[in-house]
Amino acid sequence: MQTFSNIWLLVAAACILGLAAYATVLWRKVWQAEQQRRQRSSEQKQQRRDDLMVLANGFLSEQMPWAEGCIRIKVILDHYDSEMAMHPDYQVLQSVFSATEHIPTHDAWRELSSAEKKTFMQLLNELEQQHKAHSTQVVQQLLKHLQA
Repeated sequence: MQTFSNIWLLVAAACILGLAAYATVLWRKVWQAEQQRRQRSSEQKQQRRDDLMVLANGFLSEQMPWAEGCIRIKVILDHYDSEMAMHPDYQVLQSVFSATEHIPTHDAWRELSSAEKKTFMQLLNELEQQHKAHSTQVVQQLLKHLQA
């Protein structure tokens, strides 16, 4: 009877050791996956930072339409750092985005009549007159922050 108990004890110990080894392997896989996720996240954040710097420089040197620059910077900033994007300093970008999100783009823009395009262009011009100075200051501030 004692031998039978010893065999069961050895079997139980082997099962426990096997399960412990398997748990270790699984934890190592989870840890490696987390490390890879962090690495990808860091690379994506760096890419968004670089994209913001290019956009900000292009915006400040007027290499793109003003409204398009505001919109693009706002969208990338949302993905780069959502808390920063919500900061009151950057609300002008959100304001421009909200005021223009109903304007058709790409093929839909090309399908508009000249009168419809003129109406939207008028809105864009008004927005630019209202917000250009402030948005330029905000983008300069953003660029300084990114370069720091």
